[in-house]
Amino acid sequence: MTERNEALTANIARYPWYLFFRDGYFWGPVFFLYFSSVLSLSEALHLEAVYYVTVAAAEVPSGYLADRFGRRRTLMCSSGCLGLAYLLFLTGHTFWQFAAAQLFLAAGFASASGTDTALHYESLKDLGREAQYASLEGRALKYSLLAGGGAALLGGLAAAGHLRWVYGLSCATAMISLGIVMTMTEPEGAKGKVAAPFGPQLRHVLRKARGPRLRFFTLYALAMTVLLHIPYEFYQPYLKQALAWSGVGPSLVPPLSGMHLALTMVLGAFMTRFAGRIHHRCVVRRTLLACALLQVVLIGAMALVVHPLVALMLVGRTASRAVSTPLVNAELAPLLGRHERSTYFSLQSLLGRLAYGGALVMLSLGSGLFSDALHGALVCGLVLALFLFGGLFLVPFPWGEHPVCCRGGEHRASSVAHPAGDVHEKPLG
Repeated sequence: MTERNEALTANIARYPWYLFFRDGYFWGPVFFLYFSSVLSLSEALHLEAVYYVTVAAAEVPSGYLADRFGRRRTLMCSSGCLGLAYLLFLTGHTFWQFAAAQLFLAAGFASASGTDTALHYESLKDLGREAQYASLEGRALKYSLLAGGGAALLGGLAAAGHLRWVYGLSCATAMISLGIVMTMTEPEGAKGKVAAPFGPQLRHVLRKARGPRLRFFTLYALAMTVLLHIPYEFYQPYLKQALAWSGVGPSLVPPLSGMHLALTMVLGAFMTRFAGRIHHRCVVRRTLLACALLQVVLIGAMALVVHPLVALMLVGRTASRAVSTPLVNAELAPLLGRHERSTYFSLQSLLGRLAYGGALVMLSLGSGLFSDALHGALVCGLVLALFLFGGLFLVPFPWGEHPVCCRGGEHRASSVAHPAGDVHEKPLG
């Protein structure tokens, strides 16, 4: 094994640990409580606006920079921004200090979006191991979900001492993730291909996203962003209502919410093992639609009844993400050249954010249709979820040139066999 192959193999081994330490969001269960304990409610809401506007503005440019200047540098910038954001949250006392922290937080998340999975795929591709991408991406996602579950529990305990301590823990893990990225090697990718100037690059990626080979997965990622976020957005107030229905006091809601989140992450981590076992084209489509349908069922259950059993069902809301994300990434990565891969994934993330922003506006309008605002928002969410699922069901699936059904004895004839970074795209059969 050459020295470079050893370095790329080390990339693959370290990548799950990079995600583990980067995604240790100890602040997740209490960040809004912390904001509102230091600032007024109005200022806390303004902080959220600062974050969402910044991350939307930085999403695609950061992906372009990764295509232009490299994955490793962009991920180093991401971890550095996250660490600085957490340090500002830990030490800040004013709105402007917190606003600066939100800017760095948004830059950190935007810089990592799409760049992390691109580095992972390209490291495998340079070693000729891209066929293992789906299973190894699922394994890496398992580390991320376990980190989220553990951080939710530890963050709740740390917040009992002081709310700002959670940012000290997150700052430490962000610095560890920076150290891991610094030891990684930049994959070579396809030699001779560099990203075009930003405007032409963006137009090219938009055309490709609408093309027959990527259209289904682009729309699927957009729809799933909405379908995954609706249960996430409303599970805490729903859990509060379900526990009140059971006679549980309000003082027990925060710790039970933290346990609920931890169980959700652990179940999601367990489900990641199944993505790498799916090999046939018909099974890929059925699995992706089943993941979307699960979210529709969960949203429908929340909209129709308030009951502890539904709250327990919501533990499974991350299972869809755990299975679908590695599958979608494994389908998309080979169809994208190295010079456009991060730009596309960032564009996909931005479209999902914009779609969910529009959904939130729709849900806020729906909340006024019933005396119970939560019930109104969830009913509106169910209508939207059914519409999105119906659209996914009707969008043509890119079967490939020689589609092989699970009834046959061969492996799937997937896009992995014809990576777009190396050959010209061929029309679908």
